[in-house]
Amino acid sequence: MLPRRLVTSALALLVLLGGCTGASEQLRWEGAEPVEEGGGGGDSVSPRILALIARGQFAEAQVLIHESVKGGLMSQATATGLLARIQLLNTKLGEIPARLQRVASFPAVLKDYTLHQILLFLEQRDYSVATQAQLMTAKKLIEQSPRLMEKIP
Repeated sequence: MLPRRLVTSALALLVLLGGCTGASEQLRWEGAEPVEEGGGGGDSVSPRILALIARGQFAEAQVLIHESVKGGLMSQATATGLLARIQLLNTKLGEIPARLQRVASFPAVLKDYTLHQILLFLEQRDYSVATQAQLMTAKKLIEQSPRLMEKIP
């Protein structure tokens, strides 16, 4: 019972210390689904999770999502959407299907970078690793790889 209390206490501390409204706005701008209020309303878990995701703290966000669902603070549908977004943001360009990697404009220099890192480069206008066009191509390839694969015969 003690480890469960320790985890619960750590999560409560994480919720209290982890909030950042600017980060949650950034995630919303990136196309995330709005998080519905699950429990009695007015909870601060959803903005905290969005802030963690926006900062790239995916493991902490996943734990908080799972605990929120267990505690009834968030619906399973919302949790599934957030976990899918985390998975997408954590996808490296080199993990997309090989057929898409053979595209003439494939930015091979970015194959070891995640979508989250690529979005940060674009947001900060940091073109030291790749050009803006390469970053935009990488972003499109990761975000739209399932749709692009449907178009390839």
